[in-house]
Amino acid sequence: MNLNKIDYLLLIGIGVLLIIDHFVSGFSHNFLAWIFAGLIVYSLNYKKYKEGSLEQIRNWQVVSTLIITGMVIIFSLIGTVNEPGVSFASGIFWFAILLSIFEIMYQTNQIKQGTDDR
Repeated sequence: MNLNKIDYLLLIGIGVLLIIDHFVSGFSHNFLAWIFAGLIVYSLNYKKYKEGSLEQIRNWQVVSTLIITGMVIIFSLIGTVNEPGVSFASGIFWFAILLSIFEIMYQTNQIKQGTDDR
């Protein structure tokens, strides 16, 4: 799978956002959680409207979901501020993960059926 500059920027941006959310106090953690959700939705959709195969889109969605979930697991194990906006107790986190899983399953079905309804 080829990652381009935008892919790296998205992953770094989400990583920085999670670091701020988990380790820096003084920020509105609810606001950061909504920014996180917006970045997830953008990261799931921006490749759909570029040239690329459905397999590349699905692979990006799988890799990015695993990396983001891994970061949340690691940051939760290391220790965080009292109430981070993006954690396993956060509804926005579960919304983003479920949306990612739905998109991965949808892309897999499109690949199996040989359709492309972008």
